[in-house]
Formats: sequence, structure tokens, C-alpha cells
Amino acid sequence: MNNPLRNGNFTSSEIVKLTKLRTNKKDFGEAANTYIAETNFERYLDDSIDAETGSKPTSWGTFLEPRVFDLLGMDYTYSSAITDTHPTIPYWVGSKDGTRENIDTAHRAVIDIKCPMTKKSFVQLVLPLYLGLTGMEVMYALRDGFNYNGFEYAKHTDGAKYYWQIVSNAIINGCNYGELIVYMPYESELLEILEMAKGNPSVRWMEYVADGEIPCIKDGGFFKNLNTIRFEIPQADKDFITEQVLKAGEMLIDKSQVVSKAA
Repeated sequence: MNNPLRNGNFTSSEIVKLTKLRTNKKDFGEAANTYIAETNFERYLDDSIDAETGSKPTSWGTFLEPRVFDLLGMDYTYSSAITDTHPTIPYWVGSKDGTRENIDTAHRAVIDIKCPMTKKSFVQLVLPLYLGLTGMEVMYALRDGFNYNGFEYAKHTDGAKYYWQIVSNAIINGCNYGELIVYMPYESELLEILEMAKGNPSVRWMEYVADGEIPCIKDGGFFKNLNTIRFEIPQADKDFITEQVLKAGEMLIDKSQVVSKAA
């Protein structure tokens, strides 16, 4: 996402890297230091260092977002094209997918939508919910793995990333709750989705896939197509990530002090 508000600032989508610490549980680890360095590179360049890849998973998720919001109903607002800035920390930004607004202020939530490209990822994301876990129990399961009836299920590869992304956007937007919304269409939805994709350049690849290659689940099966994991964010996690951002911010160069060396 090449966005001037995101370039050279810490973003919610990558904020998980600032949680990576050395074994002393105090100093930044390699992933965090690399992220801070790359953020400084963008400040020197006044530009993004990442090329737009237009990957299938990214285009698939972006394409389906409006459909998901239609399914969610009137309680939700759609704002994924908007980048928000922390009210007091200007180098901390995030682009939430939306918010759940038609609810009292204390229970307002930021939301993040995931439309997995693989059935394995979908099941990993929603299975804890179907096995009886709720709220933060689900998020801990996605981040750390969980035990059910004596069997150890592994953590989701991006569980921590998804969690801290929501926490970051919640802080930026003054919310106490987050919602991870996971969607995979039913087989019965595919014809409509393929029709929607016609003429859309971002998902042109859908015109060339073989039958069975568009991710979907069976109608009337164990899982629903739309799944909402709602959780109250612990204050300790808000405090931790805020402290990490402030500490990392001390290592950022002042963009106003970057002087052009061009002849």
C-alpha cells in the first residue's frame, strides 16, 4: 500500500514486528530492528520501499470486503481506504477495515476482515470458535496454539500479526474491542462472485482459474461462511504496544532534517 501517510511511519499491519524482543525480554529483537531501519529508509526516500505486488490473496480479500460488509449489516461502517493517525503519536498509523458503530461507545470495535485463500487457513482461524472458545481465548489460540481433548493444535502462522494489527487500530481509534471477521464463500455463492469479478482488473486472474480453484466451503456443512471473533482488548496489551511504539519512535530520523544531496 503506497500511501504517503503510511510511508516512513509504523503501521498497524506491521506493528507485530515491534513485539519481537531479545531473550532478555527487554531489547528489540532482529525483526523489530529491521522494521525500524526500513521505516527510516522510507523517511530518507520520502517514499515506500515496497512495490505493489497485487498478489492473489491480497486482491481476493480486497475484492470481497464490500460483500462481507453487506453480509454484516447496518451496524458496521466500511473504511479500509482511510488511514488513521494516532491522536498524539504522529508516526503511528493504521488502516482499519471498518468499525462496529451502532453500539454504545464503550463497546465500539474496530474490525479486520480476513478472506483466506486456502481452506486450511480458514479452518485454523475459525475452529477454536466452533470448539467452544470465546473472545480472547480464541485470539490466544490463534497466537499460541491450543489444546482440545488432549490434542495440541498449532498456532496460525499469522495469528500474532492479525491480533496486534487489531490492537493497534483499536488504540488509534479509541476502541476497547476488536473483531476479527473471517469469511469464505459457500459453494452456492461462487457463480455470483464470479459474475461480480467480471471486468474487475484487480481480480482478472479469476477468469483463468480451473473449476474448484476458487476457495469455498460446502453449504450446510460444519462451518458458516461468515464468522465473527469479538474480544475485549486487555489494557496490558494496549500499554505494551504503546510503549514499544514510543521506544521505537526514539530511533526514527526526523524527516524535516533530511536534506537532499542531489546535485
